[in-house]
Amino acid sequence: MNKPTSNFFRNIAGILAAVFFFALPAFSTVLPSAGDYQLASSVVDNGGGANLTGGNYSAKGSIGQNNLPPNLGNASGGDYTNRTGFNNPPHFIYQSGLSATLTSASGDISLTLPSDSVDKASFDITFNKNPDTQPLAVDPLKIADANEKIVYNNGSWAQLYPNNLSEMAIFDEESFYTKPLAKRGTMSLRYKDANNDGILDGSNPPVRVDTLNGWILDETVNSWVQVRGGGVNTDTKMLSVYFGMPGVYALLGAQDQTVSNVKAYPVPFRPNGPQAGIGQGQTGTEAAGITFDNLPQSGTISIYTLDGRLVKKLDIQDTLGLAKLYWDVKTSSGEKAASGVYIWRVVSGSNTKTGKLMVIW
Repeated sequence: MNKPTSNFFRNIAGILAAVFFFALPAFSTVLPSAGDYQLASSVVDNGGGANLTGGNYSAKGSIGQNNLPPNLGNASGGDYTNRTGFNNPPHFIYQSGLSATLTSASGDISLTLPSDSVDKASFDITFNKNPDTQPLAVDPLKIADANEKIVYNNGSWAQLYPNNLSEMAIFDEESFYTKPLAKRGTMSLRYKDANNDGILDGSNPPVRVDTLNGWILDETVNSWVQVRGGGVNTDTKMLSVYFGMPGVYALLGAQDQTVSNVKAYPVPFRPNGPQAGIGQGQTGTEAAGITFDNLPQSGTISIYTLDGRLVKKLDIQDTLGLAKLYWDVKTSSGEKAASGVYIWRVVSGSNTKTGKLMVIW
């Protein structure tokens, strides 16, 4: 009595199988086979076996993926899924046993994680350039509070400038991952110095790029905490830091109080000698005086005689981002400093350096 019904369903199943087979004739031949790559259900075969697209999804059959959305560059490493059809911002699924690399299309951000850094079988990674206005997981008021604190403590050099803020998020279907990673990775962030003058573009007061450091937001106390790393690469204009946990990261500057590179020239200063002039190997001119170079952004230069008498004190003011100061080789009373040997001492914060000068008229 049940046999006709059974035959009916078998016939329907056969028809559906045939329809599915003819609708996707090459699907089985183009499934990506490397790294357990996951495909979204909206992906269909375009034919030719080269690319799978659908629902704003584009995938190639390899671990490396280069055809990504406009705001993300390339991603590599195992099991990931580009979900731009229904997630904003786009993000990628990785598996814990493989390393992960994610780079923005602009090249402004690059993140690399070693294998087994996250104690989940699979996890999503994304980054967000606007956590202060369009946050993923952070309260923007915490960012504002941290900014106010660091400027109050470190001065205006530490204020946050556009493009120097990023939120890095790791999550799955259940929750955001907020604890430290089992293995730290590396993150690189780009700063802007279009004219290569060593000053962060748009900064006021001027922020020297070699004072930039990476900072992470401590959301428990609403403060920025400095992150160790590899420092600034002035060729690529990237700052690399260790990535130890997801969160909000910033590039922040500081007032430069470094004195180790300060130098004075020409030595000897001999404006009336046979090699008088400005340039390499020359002994200077009266009009140009003596130059102190590679100065910190604040502090003083004191010039003394060998017996310790103060000849002239110069204030260092770096309002224009200049690292030079000129001494007209005159005393505090406006008279020419006598021929002889002098000691100079530069002080910036707790840093000091001394050197010698020789004046020959």
